[in-house]
Formats: sequence, structure tokens, C-alpha cells
Amino acid sequence: MSTLRLAELLSPLSAAADSGAGLPPETGLRTALIGLALARKIGLSGAALQDVFFAGLLRHLGCSATAHEETRLMGDEQELRTSFATVDAASPLQMLKGASSGFARGKGRLKRVRTVARFMLQAPSAVPPIFAARCEVASHLARRLSLGDGVVRALDETYERFDGKGLPRRRRGETLSALARVLAVAETAAMLLRLPGGESMACKLITERAGGQFDPAIVRTFLDERDQIMAQSRADAVLAAVLDAEPKPHRTVERPREVALVLADFADLKSTFTLGHSRKVAELARRAAEALALSPSEIEAVELAGWLHDLGRVSVSNAIWDKPGPLDVGEWEKVRAHPQFTERVLSLAEPWRKLAKLAASDHERMDGQGYPRGVLPANSGMAARVLAAADVYQALVEPRPHRAAHTAERAAAILGEEAAAGRLERTAVNAVLQVAGHGGRARVAPPCQLTEREVEILALLARGLVDKEIAARLDISHRTVHHHNQSIFGKIGVSTRGAAALFASENNLI
Repeated sequence: MSTLRLAELLSPLSAAADSGAGLPPETGLRTALIGLALARKIGLSGAALQDVFFAGLLRHLGCSATAHEETRLMGDEQELRTSFATVDAASPLQMLKGASSGFARGKGRLKRVRTVARFMLQAPSAVPPIFAARCEVASHLARRLSLGDGVVRALDETYERFDGKGLPRRRRGETLSALARVLAVAETAAMLLRLPGGESMACKLITERAGGQFDPAIVRTFLDERDQIMAQSRADAVLAAVLDAEPKPHRTVERPREVALVLADFADLKSTFTLGHSRKVAELARRAAEALALSPSEIEAVELAGWLHDLGRVSVSNAIWDKPGPLDVGEWEKVRAHPQFTERVLSLAEPWRKLAKLAASDHERMDGQGYPRGVLPANSGMAARVLAAADVYQALVEPRPHRAAHTAERAAAILGEEAAAGRLERTAVNAVLQVAGHGGRARVAPPCQLTEREVEILALLARGLVDKEIAARLDISHRTVHHHNQSIFGKIGVSTRGAAALFASENNLI
């Protein structure tokens, strides 16, 4: 079996993280290029160069894990992130200016003032846990990808600063890894590079923050060697430049399975309503494809597409995904476009390209009334029809902001109605319902010696409920929930809701 380049497999994840973090397209790719060149200039070599390369690609790998908290804090996590992309986070005045210019755009003056005031009041206590969760989730996903300790540490220090005013641990100076100090400068240059006058703007900003956000020695090297350091990142074909620049020996994998699972969990963490969704769609679709005796290659393709199909969700704000009421026309347009994002970023990488259309077909319908293209999935064969049926069934048995989860029986009935109306293919629907079953599965002992009550509380915590809401839901005291949470976090070895949600998804506890 031929091996696959890990960097190429991860390029859609890098692109999705850029979008989710509110950064310009290709920021992660250019950060890897600039970081690699800058690392060489300060004398790093060997494994450190591989580490800075992959940490640059995946710098915001944890961004999807905190969209829920950020939306609760401000109302639209994407507005929050873009508002602060170039702001000096250690300056309350700059934070206020960023919030005032970026929050609640298009809303009335009173709404904007209230949004900014609420954020500035709550930020000191709410923001540190957000960055702690991003770092914890990014580190965990990096380990699953078998990336080195250097990458894990650099991702854990993504939001730290040279002056010690960063988050979540307020590390400072040379207690920060060299990789983190290099990438802080590299990302700022990469983020601004494609804007008009962006390279000069980046140099000005980096110079101003030397000794604060950035290591002054690394800033001097960057400014002195700027033309050589920036050369490759100026390329239009940036992915080709990234693959060409990757330090040898190139990291490879035999099969893309674990990479696809990381992409699935990254996407599903975006909303508390979709935790574990892609894993379950992939399982249903694979088993249905097996029941239909599809070829081994089709079975593998539909399972991979199930894991990858919702990657485009990260491009849409949680203000839309988590909205409890009806969506307006503009919001629906963004929702209907998210499969196009899935197809576009998967098409970046040759190993995923043949799956891109299949993964983006889950919302297409047999009568041509689906989206984003409104074309018959029959053109993609039975695999697309199975994926569509599996996605509908799984979504129906999960809660959504505007409704509770349907029972398995009601979900089966709705799927039958969709087939009768000619929207879903009857053979695919029957196969999905056959493998879904309606009698439940044999109970499995919870992992990490969790009790049944702890599993119940963990599922609610992962869904974004706070202690008081969990207590009310289960009719127990707030103190009891707090004690259970302490026990849960200790047993599974995490410290944030985002990481707990990832654990619950990985272990099918949702």
C-alpha cells in the first residue's frame, strides 16, 4: 500500500482552522512556511524544524472546541475572533476599540453598546478558560496524530506572550518554547501578508510589540532577514510551496483513518448539538453499505466521507448553528453553503480530492431540492444516497436548538416519508434503518471507571449545560453536580469542558 503525506492530509484541517479562528485563508499554510524559514535563521534544526512546520499548520487546532462559550459570551464567536485578530490583547484600550468596531455589526447602537459592555465586564473571568480549552483540545488532537512533544507544547503555548501577559498559564520569556516564540511572529506576518500593504503593516506591528507579545531577539532576526524568510510564503500556489518546504524525512501514514477521525471530531466540537455526529453517520453509512454489498472501495469511501462530511460547519457562526428560532434568509444562505466549503477544502489535497464531492453530497436530494447544488445524488452512485440517508437519520435522533431529539421510531417514520416523497432513495433508507435497529445495543461498561451518573452528567456537560442547569435537569443539588464534575475531570484527565466533550465523543458517550 502506498503511503500518504501527512502534511497534505492535514491541509484541509489547516484551512478549516483558519476559517474557524476568523483568520484569512491560507494563514496556517503561510505560518508554517514563515515559521520554518525563521526557525532556521535562529539556528533550529532537525526534529525542531518538523515540529515548527506542523505546529504552524495546525496553530488553531483547538478553535472549534470553544465556539459555544464564545457565542454565549458575545453572541457571535466569529465576530469576536475577527474583531481581535490584530489587537494587542494585553491592552484594555485596544481590546475596547476592537470590540467597539467589530461587535454586533449592522445592529442598532444600543445593541452594540450593550454587547461591548457585557463582553468587557465578563471577559476577565470568561476568557482564560476559553484559551485553556483551546490549548487542551489542540494538544490532545496533536497527540492523536502522533505529532511530537514539540508540536504539543507549541500548541499549548499558542496564546502565550513573551511578556507573560498571555494565556492560559502566563508563561514568559525563555520559559516559552522557541517554537512558540517563532510561530507568534510567523503567524502575524502570515495573517497580514495578502492584504494591501500587509507585509509592511506586519513589520510595523511586529516591531511595536517586540518585548511584549514577541521575543525581541526573534523580531530582530525576522526584520533583518525578512526577504529570505518571507520568500516562499509569497507564492500563489502556497500548498505546493508548503509540501516542497516540509523538512525531510516527510511524515507519512499508511491509511488516512485516524486523520479523518481527527477532522470529524474537530468539526463536531463546533456545536454542542453535533458532538459525535460524524462518527455515528460514518458508522451507519458503512454498515448500510456493507448490507447492500457495495464494493470494498465504496464501503471505505462512504465511511471516510461520513467522517469528513461536516468539515464545512466550522465556516458558519454558532450564532446560526445554535439559534433556537427560525433562520432568516441570510442565515439560511450561509447554512446552505457549508457543504461547498467542505468540498473546497477537501479538494485542496489530492488524497481527499476523490472524496470531496461525495462528502459534500449529504444534503442533496433525489428530487433536486437539496443543497448546495440541487443535483441528483444518483450521479454519485449508491454511496451518496446511503450517506444522505444516514446523515438524516442520525440528525433526527440528536437534539437541535429548535427541537428535542426524535425517538428512533419517529426518526424511522420520517425517513420513510422522505423516501415516499422521492427525496431520499428507498433502497438506501431501508439499509440505514436495517442497520440502525430499534431495540438498543448491549450496554458496555463506561470507560475510566465512570459511574452511570457520571456518564449522564458528562453528556450534559459536553452539551454545554452549566452546573445549575445540570442540577435542575437531574433534580439534584448544585453541590452534588460540582462534586461529580470534579470526579469526572479527575478520572478522564481533563480540565475544560471542550476536552471533556472531545472525550465523550471519542468514547461514544453522547
